[in-house]
Amino acid sequence: MDMMEIDDDVYINRNLTLEGLVTKVDIHRGKKPSRCVTMCLGLLCALLLAGNIGQFIYYEIVSHHRSADPTQASYIQGDQLQSHYDALTAERKELEDRLTDLTTEKDQLQQSYDSLTAETDEFKASFNNLKNEWDQLQASYNTLKQENDQLQTSHNNLTVSYDQLQTNYSNLQKERDQWQKSYKDLSQSKNQLQRSCYDMQMNLDRLQTNHNELTSSNKVLQNTYSKLQRERDELLTTSLTLRANRDQLQNNYTSLKRNNDQLQRNYDTLSRSKNLLDISYTSLWKDKQQLQTRYNTLRRENQQLQTNYSSLVTIRDQLERKINKLTAKPCQAGWRKFDISCYFVSTLTRNWTMSRNACIAEGADLVVIDSREEQEFVNGLLQVDQNAWIGLTDSLEEGTWMWVDGTPLTTGFWQPGQPNSFNGNQDCGEIVQKSVGMGEWNDDGCFSQQLWICEK
Repeated sequence: MDMMEIDDDVYINRNLTLEGLVTKVDIHRGKKPSRCVTMCLGLLCALLLAGNIGQFIYYEIVSHHRSADPTQASYIQGDQLQSHYDALTAERKELEDRLTDLTTEKDQLQQSYDSLTAETDEFKASFNNLKNEWDQLQASYNTLKQENDQLQTSHNNLTVSYDQLQTNYSNLQKERDQWQKSYKDLSQSKNQLQRSCYDMQMNLDRLQTNHNELTSSNKVLQNTYSKLQRERDELLTTSLTLRANRDQLQNNYTSLKRNNDQLQRNYDTLSRSKNLLDISYTSLWKDKQQLQTRYNTLRRENQQLQTNYSSLVTIRDQLERKINKLTAKPCQAGWRKFDISCYFVSTLTRNWTMSRNACIAEGADLVVIDSREEQEFVNGLLQVDQNAWIGLTDSLEEGTWMWVDGTPLTTGFWQPGQPNSFNGNQDCGEIVQKSVGMGEWNDDGCFSQQLWICEK
């Protein structure tokens, strides 16, 4: 764990505004204390190798001294071996303390890894919250009232995320301080090792005696180092993966932030448009009320004028009929007179259009029946069960029956269930003669061949 490469300088600047959370992360790579540990272990191995070489040289020198003065050489060698043994014992204890420190650093790095994992989970949760917020803002695009509440909720969520990121920043700052302290300790250890290099050369004889023990210790340390190296590689791979996920989440967050800002601008524009429309609506509503009042007044006046006009038209028609009766001329041969009109019943059969053309050619038109008396008279012109075209049609608008003189039908004498426009193509009216009563009307296809009755 102690060999894992961790950036020792991490600065996170955060700016929280009402529009949303903007997080800026600046990562500066610094020195890696784990490299110092590796260098120290390599230096230790080099010192061991140098000790072996020095021991060989030392044996050569001591052998010459022993041959000269064996008693004095044995005395000096005993003191030197005791001193070397004490120094190596202290050095071994120091190495064991460093191993303990490295194990502690491994645990700290494991905690850092857990913190990074928690930070990734928090980023994922923040991403999910922001995505939900984006959906809510999209829905509130059409409901302006709910937008304010959803924006307030989003603000609260981003505030919580800000507090969490601030806490993570503090944790990373503490971890950086710990790494710097560890680096200083290792630097001091390096200096101590350099100072003890000369002393170790003088203790080669004692090192040879304890070579087997140190070799065993070296193997244990080598195994521990290899294990820590593998753990560091695994944690480094995991850290890179987490950093990639964090960058992806940051990109997604930035995209959602842009969408959120766009929706906020749309919301503001719609709010202003709504206010303008409310003002326009109020003004138009007042204008409508005034126009409605004027319209009701004019409508009452129009109805009064229409009533007066209808009365005058009725009086005029009555006067015209009286005048026509006084000035009426006798009908020509083959025509029958009723009131002020002359009527002609054909002996041939034609469709409705050709029948009307025949009447127009005589200076007349198909008969227009506008009274009960005229209906009884026209019924008497026909023989029993004869049918004849009259001047009634709804060819211009289905269901709206009009006379050929342009007046709408007001009084009708239809058969029961008529008009029914059977098959949708019965648009012309005919009179059906009845021996009892005054006859009845029926709608028939304008293409049928019938007798016709003219009036002029």
